[in-house]
Amino acid sequence: MAKLRFLIALVAAKLTKFAIKLLGRNASHNPGVIALKICPDFLKLAPKAPLVICVTGTNGKTTVSNLLTDAFTADGKKVVSNRTGSNIVPGCTTNLINSLNVFGKVKVDVTVYEVDERASRLILPFLKPDYLVVTNFFRDSLKRNAHPDYIFSVVDTYCPDTTKLILNADELCSARLKENNERVFYGIAEMSTDIKESINIVADYSLCPKCGTQLKYDYLRYHHIGHARCPGCDFESKNADYLVTKVDSENKTFTLTHNGKDMVFPLINDIIFNIYNQLTVITTLLQVGYTDEQVQELVEKIHVPDSRLNHTEVNGVKVTQAMSKGQSCISSCRTFDFVSSQPGKKAVVIAVDDYYDRKKSIEFSGWIYDVDFEFMTREGVEQIICTGPRCYDHKVRALLAGVPEEKIACSPDEMAGIDLINVDLVDNVFILYDTSTYNLSCRMKDKLLAILEASK
Repeated sequence: MAKLRFLIALVAAKLTKFAIKLLGRNASHNPGVIALKICPDFLKLAPKAPLVICVTGTNGKTTVSNLLTDAFTADGKKVVSNRTGSNIVPGCTTNLINSLNVFGKVKVDVTVYEVDERASRLILPFLKPDYLVVTNFFRDSLKRNAHPDYIFSVVDTYCPDTTKLILNADELCSARLKENNERVFYGIAEMSTDIKESINIVADYSLCPKCGTQLKYDYLRYHHIGHARCPGCDFESKNADYLVTKVDSENKTFTLTHNGKDMVFPLINDIIFNIYNQLTVITTLLQVGYTDEQVQELVEKIHVPDSRLNHTEVNGVKVTQAMSKGQSCISSCRTFDFVSSQPGKKAVVIAVDDYYDRKKSIEFSGWIYDVDFEFMTREGVEQIICTGPRCYDHKVRALLAGVPEEKIACSPDEMAGIDLINVDLVDNVFILYDTSTYNLSCRMKDKLLAILEASK
């Protein structure tokens, strides 16, 4: 009976996907909803691909999942992934459906799942992945994930004991996951730009998780990313099995050391969090059995998705779209740091209000006050255009950070905010957007490009 229910659910989900595709939509969620309504045990009963990889973490999981998928595809593997970011139970179920033919037989070599951290308790025990790749655990949306220790407890409890973990040695929270499982660690050695004490508002791991003593950082990158040790006990950051020992931004390469060997890779992107994303992908590919040479070839064929970062230049003005995940102070802090440190005179357009929350006016605005707007006081930031329903919260936070009021403009309408940019004043315009406002940001970019074209 269970097998029959599973097959009926599979066929119904396939038909649902076909119908949704006819309407021009991506069908990443609803087929899973249908399958689970008919067969609640679908994730458990469905056969799995020969290689199952799950990727989770606060930031970077979509980029890492997509890069892994691109690498396997470049190698000629049949692979499916939920690359549009539908990463809760229905989305992961749809991904599993896509790995099967209508008779319930596996038709792919690899499935890559992006898994929401909190939803992992409903996914990981049934998928039983061969590898769980964890990017990091940070403070995220307070209404969803609260403190990273909470997310740690969810993943640590529900990750199967048979799964091998690929973990960030430089991130103190997730590096402690599943200590009895087989684990490998990746990390980046001390860099010239590192510091000793956090300059960020949010620094969730300043105390030892074992004894509560104030941690000492040998070097600190941002928030709690770095190498720490406890003066009061034996706690310290993990040693990386895969360690980036040199980053050459000028020549766009980095050197990775593992098993006593040095490998040089082209930098896909020299932003520090994207170096971590690339390192995570390389570590995973090496772990699943690719040789050093094969990985070097595959890395040449992949790139950070345009929906995360892209550039266009018109009449001497460079326009950059950059993801700045709304309601996640860490993601926005990293983006603000990157944007404000770029050379030249800059205008920064903030369009990071959650598109779905704004419809019900329930977005919690407190996260804005955890974002390091102080980065926007750096030299070269000439304009900040705050847009969307929470534009005045962004303005207040910028004022509290010390940004002069004359540099701040506000528009509740994002599209109208583009008209506030003084294109004669700047060399670069950055449009920062949320995961749910990418399409809106594309329309904003198109409008700006038209203005720049007309300024000839």
